[in-house]
Amino acid sequence: MTTPSLDLIVYGGIVWTADPHRPLVSAFAVAGDRIVRVGDDAELLSLASEGTELLDLAGRMVCPGFNDAHTHFENAVDWHFQVALTDVNDQARLEERVAATAGRLTPGVWITGGDLGDFASTREDEVALLEPDLAAIDALTPDNPLLIRRADHQYFANSKALGVANIDRATPDPRGGRFGRDAAGELTGMLYGQAGEFVHRLVTPMSLEQKLIGARGVMAGLNAVGITSIHDIARLPSVTEETIPPAYLERSFSNAQIFQTLAERGELSVRVYAFLPLDTHDRLAGHGVTPKTGDDWLRFGALKIFVDSGAMLPPFDPADAPGTGLTDGWSYRFVGEERLAELVLAGDAAGFDIGVHVQGDRGCRIAIDAFEQATLLNGPRDRRHRLIHAWHLASGDFARAGELGLIADVTSDQLLLYSTNLDQALGAARAANAFAWRRMIDSNLTVNLVSDLPGAFNKSHVAEIDPLRNMYAAITRASGDPSRSEPFHPDQAITIDEALLAYTANPAYSSHEEDVKGTITPGKLADFVILSEDIRTGAPEVLLRARVDRTYLGGRLVHQVD
Repeated sequence: MTTPSLDLIVYGGIVWTADPHRPLVSAFAVAGDRIVRVGDDAELLSLASEGTELLDLAGRMVCPGFNDAHTHFENAVDWHFQVALTDVNDQARLEERVAATAGRLTPGVWITGGDLGDFASTREDEVALLEPDLAAIDALTPDNPLLIRRADHQYFANSKALGVANIDRATPDPRGGRFGRDAAGELTGMLYGQAGEFVHRLVTPMSLEQKLIGARGVMAGLNAVGITSIHDIARLPSVTEETIPPAYLERSFSNAQIFQTLAERGELSVRVYAFLPLDTHDRLAGHGVTPKTGDDWLRFGALKIFVDSGAMLPPFDPADAPGTGLTDGWSYRFVGEERLAELVLAGDAAGFDIGVHVQGDRGCRIAIDAFEQATLLNGPRDRRHRLIHAWHLASGDFARAGELGLIADVTSDQLLLYSTNLDQALGAARAANAFAWRRMIDSNLTVNLVSDLPGAFNKSHVAEIDPLRNMYAAITRASGDPSRSEPFHPDQAITIDEALLAYTANPAYSSHEEDVKGTITPGKLADFVILSEDIRTGAPEVLLRARVDRTYLGGRLVHQVD
């Protein structure tokens, strides 16, 4: 077979391919957007021509581009324009957060944020909430109107926002509210009652163009940690806006038009596999979406539904489990066991893979039951259904899930956040099944490590998106912070190679894309990451100090620090 003219040869390092047939090489070659050869340095360098770029790794490590298999991209886009405030109640930290947000925005874009001082306000000693310094905030935001809300639902606006609202010293207080003023009668930026609500109504809703600004920023952040693909929870407005939902059901589903527009403009720097709402399964074909619709940039084929918020099998009392995230409750979007089974059966019959948001062992069992019934009634096919989050499985359900070929999307952050006190809350035997990723793998589940970007919808927690840090937590069952508690059930740790697979080959398999990405193999997309050092040898702490030097997408450099 003739080797095409090579655009790039990467050599002189440790190339972990994720290909079980040839897991380690020292060099590989790229032509166009594809990997065309792998091998040793001498072999590959002999193929170079005048136009071939040669990249010497100097002993560094290469692995396939990371694939974060569970994100909420549009939520992250929204956060791009907001100041994280729930852990802020002092001026210095507020200024630091405002400066960081303002620094990534274009002039004229509103800066928002909510629940300033939330953690402080919930303490028993009722700490007074911060009144921000207007002059200091103005100095950081000369070109952007800013409106932030405190935990007591009073607002603070900078001078730019007050100007947009035509509020000045002479403006009378509105009915049901007032403008904060100092002893000399000058505005302080504080807005009380209806004064704050009036300015809040002036904040412009985000246009698609503004969403694209945020999207570019979010993608740059993903590329910076080596992420080249995501599996996103998304929606098609043309489909979802045909109905009248009972509540804000799709607040976590990204508008797929963001991805479609970026793809049309050639601006996507991550590949997207989109999960659409399961309850739209019967209308998707009419909008041109069937299983495996799409291309290497944006692909459809999976559907998502919610079940629980920590529902546990008896015996369980949520009062005994503070801080564990377990509430013995259902998601407000849960449609009920019978309807869930009907939807899974119908979506499966249409050929879609289905991801079910489950946390507690009762929720996991309901999902596994629905998958089992669909498999029995619809007959054999290549299914890649998922348990999303899957904090707790009952002892007998690991084997059932493995026999069904299920995939588990698991999150290191959630292990660290919600494992505290589980032994006391559930008993050691039952807690041993919590975040039991070793047992999942040994039971033949496919495990993906995911971030759940951007974090909790109420911003009480920001997701860790760095795959290296998330792999560290999966390998050690600890955060790396010596002040934190001991590792949670370290017998459930996974290996470094399993963690790497959970960020590369496994997600590619989960989306039926194992033939085009996930490994450094001839014929596959040239999505790869150059790491500052070999993370597969030595102590796990190497994952905490290693960095992503370069990220390539289809052979194109999309991030560089070296």
